Amino acid sequence: MRISKARYIVQDDIEIVTLKQITKKKYEAIYKGKLFCPTENCPAKVSFCSGRKKYYKTWRFSNHSPDCIYHLDRSGRRSVKGLNEYMTMNMGSKRKQNALMRAYKSMVDPDSIEISVPTSVQKPKHNKSPQKDGEVKERSVQMKLFGGEMDEDGSVVKGKKLLSRFVNEIGPSDMGQHRVIKGVVKKIDVIDTVAEILVGYHEKEIKVIFEESFKKDPFNKSYLNKFWAVKKLLKNDKIVFSGVGKVRQGQENEYELSISLGSDFKLNGEDLYNIAKRLNAKVFI
Repeated sequence: MRISKARYIVQDDIEIVTLKQITKKKYEAIYKGKLFCPTENCPAKVSFCSGRKKYYKTWRFSNHSPDCIYHLDRSGRRSVKGLNEYMTMNMGSKRKQNALMRAYKSMVDPDSIEISVPTSVQKPKHNKSPQKDGEVKERSVQMKLFGGEMDEDGSVVKGKKLLSRFVNEIGPSDMGQHRVIKGVVKKIDVIDTVAEILVGYHEKEIKVIFEESFKKDPFNKSYLNKFWAVKKLLKNDKIVFSGVGKVRQGQENEYELSISLGSDFKLNGEDLYNIAKRLNAKVFI
């Protein structure tokens, strides 16, 4: 899909770059790798295509947020040519959103959870024809849940699978790792433009924190000063929390979950920005 403008993001500055403002030379020298989808909060990168009719297009294997007008479902397996038997490409944004929704459903509807086949069960192996010298064979691309990355030129960086944990299931092996954490919001303390959220499950608790890097990330601007909505919602409703972040131990040996993006956590399956917008609209009705 052709895109008519892009967001240029450098540190705290966001600038809209139209097709009239860009040339092939400017793109290569200034903008390459720093242009993003014009939709607010969408993490998808875009690249510039010059020619008689200039346009932006979605960066190869980059994914738009589910509510973005440029979102395209890319689920399934893909084949690429390469020398390695298995390669991983980045499905980070979409996979994280799917993982968050699965975590939420597992809290409200346990019967919806799919039972996974044990890893010890293996399919019988079949003999394969030997590969001839110099032959480049198509390889299957394994879709990982989180952390992989594939650049515009097709170069691949392998990532790790993202695991899901109820709060009471967190253990030493989760320290320093990215996890999907799920539980129920017990308490929230609004601190400046963000907050600390206490999430619990079966008498175990974890503190969800949003650090300085969260506040400085341009992608999170629309989430700052919105945490009042969680406090308001908690007065009347039970809030089911699901979030992706790094698990670590706090100063008092308590568990902490550090969230880096506003889109990386859900409250009752809903985005914080949308909750604040909805509650704000009710005030003026």
